[in-house]
Amino acid sequence: MPTNVNLETREQRKALDPRDAPYYKDVAKGVAVGYRKGVNGATWSVRVFNGNRYHKTQIGAADDTVPADGLTVFVWKDALRIALAEPAKADAYTAKYSVEQCVADYLTHRRARTRSAESLKIDEWRLKKFVENFGDIQVSDLTTNDLQRWRDRLVTPPSVDPAITEAQRRDRLRASQGSANRIWSICRAALNQAFRTGRVDADLAWRRIQPFHDVDEPRKRFLSVAEANRLLGSCKGPFRDLAQAALLTGLRNGELVRLTVGQFQKTRLEVPTGKTKTRFVPLTAQGVTHFKKLTKNRAAADLALPNQDGKPWTRRQIAQGMRDACAVANLDAPTTFYDLPRSYGSLLANAHANDATIAHAFGHADTRMSRRHYAHLLDSVVAAEL
Repeated sequence: MPTNVNLETREQRKALDPRDAPYYKDVAKGVAVGYRKGVNGATWSVRVFNGNRYHKTQIGAADDTVPADGLTVFVWKDALRIALAEPAKADAYTAKYSVEQCVADYLTHRRARTRSAESLKIDEWRLKKFVENFGDIQVSDLTTNDLQRWRDRLVTPPSVDPAITEAQRRDRLRASQGSANRIWSICRAALNQAFRTGRVDADLAWRRIQPFHDVDEPRKRFLSVAEANRLLGSCKGPFRDLAQAALLTGLRNGELVRLTVGQFQKTRLEVPTGKTKTRFVPLTAQGVTHFKKLTKNRAAADLALPNQDGKPWTRRQIAQGMRDACAVANLDAPTTFYDLPRSYGSLLANAHANDATIAHAFGHADTRMSRRHYAHLLDSVVAAEL
């Protein structure tokens, strides 16, 4: 099957067999005119190789059986002229595209897709650092060296302090590297969006950069029953209801703040996990009592756990409420709100629940996440059984 054929005249094209794949004629470096001959007619196209992949564009019909009009039906010379102009058009499209424009387009795309305003707000903050450094630079001019040096400067090595141990120093460095990974991850997503939409022809500059490895350790802060009671005793008003719900259900922040009265169904909670999917979270006797109190004489559409203003909690309000409660409770180790659902999981593990039960309670697809966060607890249960 010929791959580079003569297409200049009708006679040359007439000798070709009809087929689905186009015949190609190279006309410049990386540029070829395509001719697809079907049973009912023939069409012209252009194929351009940008060093990484092929871009194909339809031109119009060939003048095999219909006279050319220069609008929808073209002779060979017209197809050739259009094909030779195509790389220049592509260069003009990709040349003037700054990092600032790239980030703006990415955020527009995210706003159309994401359902979490809080998540979008965090990513906007992370991308702001990137724009401040590279905003005026064209995306096509970014280099691996410049990007990696910027990413590495996000890491703050711990200062030499005799008051902290080597293990603490390493843990602080790991945490800083993990933060740098999260910032770089969203910046890379914006750059990948520019590549996928054809605004740049290559993604090698940022694809070469590897994340810091083995820095995303699972959190191992779990509250004991005594600590949980001390914490709840230090919480005030609606925040106490929220914290207690997290300890009794293991639900994540976003699930708790969106929970409505109608999602409480006697002995379980109905929690949406997507546009059409739902999971059911069984409640303990304490959990049932807590949600009966929260939902009594209230409309099904009302928020089950509103803040003091009757509105959904924000991340900032939850963090502040947790700091205030911890200051009063005087816990031995720093504690965040994310530690409360994990403490629910640890209590399940200590009660000899297996990893499959814990995975089901948290809505995980399999047991890998349970093993990741509760392995040391589950292993101690296994050891006790043996």
